[in-house]
Amino acid sequence: MGGIILIIGIITATGRESLLTVGPLLALCVLLHNLGGFLFGYLSAKALKLDEQSCRTVAIEVGLQNGGLASGIALQLGKVATVGLAPALFGPIMNVTGSILAS
Repeated sequence: MGGIILIIGIITATGRESLLTVGPLLALCVLLHNLGGFLFGYLSAKALKLDEQSCRTVAIEVGLQNGGLASGIALQLGKVATVGLAPALFGPIMNVTGSILAS
């Protein structure tokens, strides 16, 4: 947990100027992407005629994709201050929405 907080802190600090410019729009896009993943996963499982529990499981799996890989790619590209902001926002948003959905 400490490592995740450290990484998100570094990415956020590095991309402060970009975040101030596009932060609210980026947060909205990340939220829509996350919720779209839940919906797409659920509807895809329904289309495949899976039982309700399996549909919910697929929805959670699709909606809770790992933003760590995206952060690593941004780091390798040297674009943490711009490209790295989306996964830095996605992590906390993903955890909140996933917890709400699981409850």
